[in-house]
Amino acid sequence: MHKKVKTFDELKKVLEGHKKNGSKVVQCHGVFDLLHPGHIRYFKQAKSQGDVLVVTVTPDRFVNKGPGRPAFEETLRLETIAALDCVDYVVLNDEPDAVNAIKNIKPHFYVKGTEYKDASKDITGKIVDESNAVKSNGGKVFFTDDIVFSSSSLINRFIDPPSPVVQQFVSCLKKQYSLDDILQKIENLSDMRVLVIGDAIIDIYQYVNLLGQTGKGHHLVASCLSNETFLGGSLIISNHLAPFVKNVTLLTAVGQNCSYLNFVNDNLDTNVNREFVYLENKSTLTKKRYVLKDGENLTKLFETYSNNEPLLDEINTKNIISFIQKEAKNYDLVLICDFGNGFTNKNIINVISEVPVFLAINTQTNSGNRGFNVITHYKRADYISLNEPEIRLAAHDSNNDLKEVASKISDIIKCPLISVTRGINGVFCFTKNGSTVIPALVSRSIDRLGAGDSFLSLSSLCAAKKYSPEIIGFIGSVAAAMDVQIVGNRESIKKDSLCKFITRLMK
Repeated sequence: MHKKVKTFDELKKVLEGHKKNGSKVVQCHGVFDLLHPGHIRYFKQAKSQGDVLVVTVTPDRFVNKGPGRPAFEETLRLETIAALDCVDYVVLNDEPDAVNAIKNIKPHFYVKGTEYKDASKDITGKIVDESNAVKSNGGKVFFTDDIVFSSSSLINRFIDPPSPVVQQFVSCLKKQYSLDDILQKIENLSDMRVLVIGDAIIDIYQYVNLLGQTGKGHHLVASCLSNETFLGGSLIISNHLAPFVKNVTLLTAVGQNCSYLNFVNDNLDTNVNREFVYLENKSTLTKKRYVLKDGENLTKLFETYSNNEPLLDEINTKNIISFIQKEAKNYDLVLICDFGNGFTNKNIINVISEVPVFLAINTQTNSGNRGFNVITHYKRADYISLNEPEIRLAAHDSNNDLKEVASKISDIIKCPLISVTRGINGVFCFTKNGSTVIPALVSRSIDRLGAGDSFLSLSSLCAAKKYSPEIIGFIGSVAAAMDVQIVGNRESIKKDSLCKFITRLMK
């Protein structure tokens, strides 16, 4: 590693000496994924404000600019910056923003590019916190005034360009909407109140090492390694929604003596209001997947359900119906995530179909309900999101054009807007006035678990806001593209990360 690259402890001692000698310390901070002329001019202009230039660099784990970023891992980024004559020291930051780094360095000048001068346009909202940290230590914030280049745009063009189909779609989208238009539409979701109704699921990944076939039979043998527990079902959907809206209320059922209850409460977003039905003699549904892990490649070998039976008795059903009838009218969106794991029944479905607000529904087919949990159980919806096998199953139609299938389901449940997710083939958005195809925004995935849930969450918000099918499908597809880069439901979709990904795509 280059001698200019320091830890914070090492740098603190070095800077004490510089400051005692009267030297002015200047700090720059960023990802610097692809070093370009704009960065060099930025560093030189920063150095001119003082005597010693320190560059703090965002580590790989905190780079939230979408799949495939950073293009260059942190060690290379550190060494490249350290090779510049105008830079005196380089430090790998240990936080997602620069606030802690500023407190450690206490620069006389903290320098940012001119694009950060208007704090209201900062997607992360961190420039205000960073400025306050600088000023609290007696420093000043300085904004450069020079040509602005974009690492994202250069990477998109020369290093990791989107597929031609994605480029064509984004080009057409940009003719209708500017980047600011789309970011403002995301911001406009913030006044919404959302009621989520559906199955709570605990997802467990048990990582294994495959040993091979048993010596005394025909089955395979594996050794158990580590495991991870995630929120699933309506729990993770609520977390996907929480950063984008005013508040979320979750109506679901959990086991009264569930061993994961503390895990659920600790990991649900603070913006999620809990309306839990507690089941006396049943557990929260737990799905355990045995997963062979080879680097970033995951192979699911086997899956178990903790139960597969109706969850609600007559009293629970009446309480749920009472809540929906009294409270649903107070929300802007009622989102139904019906995974067919026992939380809904005919009476609840009939009441849901009558709610007087925007109604978005997803019904899922899985191993425990194959062929039985279909969208046509509902009498109406304003928006539905299904994958292609699920909508074809509901329509009893495996061969006809997808537009005909969607039109049939639209007529049956009086739904004017339908999204059909199709994996690597993207999303088909249907209305009676026409259809739109949004291509898959990434070609590689780590884990597809939950991609449909993230698409449902963001597209439903946009649908409830009456956005165009193109915007509904695009923003939902961005969320799904981010989700397939995450193992399981290890993380939910964050607002600033989604906005950064969109910014990168449209540069």
